[in-house]
Amino acid sequence: MRYSAKRGQKDVQAPAPIEVMIPLLDPVKIYTPKELAAMPLSVMNQAIEAQEAYFILEHTTQMGGQAIAIRRQMQEGTQLVQVKEKSRTRYKINNEFVEPRIIRQLEKRGLVKLGGESI
Repeated sequence: MRYSAKRGQKDVQAPAPIEVMIPLLDPVKIYTPKELAAMPLSVMNQAIEAQEAYFILEHTTQMGGQAIAIRRQMQEGTQLVQVKEKSRTRYKINNEFVEPRIIRQLEKRGLVKLGGESI
């Protein structure tokens, strides 16, 4: 049997891409001095460290215009979808694909966590 005939017999279909919804997370909560004073010391120290790290990240780096636009769309309720194909992962919002580097900017700021629940 020829090679082309053998190939035709298999008729294997590629697996469908896996789509995962990625929710928008709340940024670091900024506590008032009264709220911090009411906390246990260990929790207060963790909260202060998280606030400082968030403040430094926000004010020393600048998010790109496309990342800001995607964050606004997500704040308005649009879903970000992670599409896992064979060996690559893509992201889409409003059925338009977005570059992974832009989503990584949002992840670095703690606005999204990659790897959510399946549809």
